[in-house]
Amino acid sequence: MNPTKEEIFDKAKHAVMDLDETAVEKIAHEALDAGVSPVELIEFGFVEGMKAVGDLFEEGKSQLAEIFEASHIVESGIDVLRPAIMGSKNDVCLFGNLVVGM
Repeated sequence: MNPTKEEIFDKAKHAVMDLDETAVEKIAHEALDAGVSPVELIEFGFVEGMKAVGDLFEEGKSQLAEIFEASHIVESGIDVLRPAIMGSKNDVCLFGNLVVGM
């Protein structure tokens, strides 16, 4: 059974929260194979995971190093998505790791 977009987003969020680089890359490939927009995966999966990591830091439940590690892990996921983003017919620009929709 194929996962829904929401399930993929949730898996991406939790992979970032778990600091699991291998899972983030695997989920990025899975999302592309399922036809999920790379920009949506970043926004609703990876960014939500980063927010959750930041919230844990603010609550004193994680260290600053985990935020940097999560950022590196998200970057790995974006590297998987980069060719699809750049080859998209949508008006999207990529500035480093910043994806901007026009």
